[in-house]
Amino acid sequence: MQAEVIDLLSGKGKFPTEQALVLAEAIDMAIEKTQFVTVPILDARFAAVNARIDSLEARMDLKLERWAVRMVIAMLLSQTALGPIGMGALDAVRRALSTLVH
Repeated sequence: MQAEVIDLLSGKGKFPTEQALVLAEAIDMAIEKTQFVTVPILDARFAAVNARIDSLEARMDLKLERWAVRMVIAMLLSQTALGPIGMGALDAVRRALSTLVH
């Protein structure tokens, strides 16, 4: 590519050969250092972001499942406390306290 650029700069651009050579080298260096973003690179970056999002979603799902289990346990305990077993336990504690106090 450098020869074509030098010909273009010195022919159509009427640059002296030395300047055309320096400009061609500068263009080559700029192109070499440029990191072009291609479709595969974008796909890889999107895949990495999607993997992170999937990981976060999995952790959130796990936390929500734990929360749901805790709510079910809390409801069962509250129903037990208000039901016959809970009332029997409350009466037993009441009797035990009354014997200790009197």
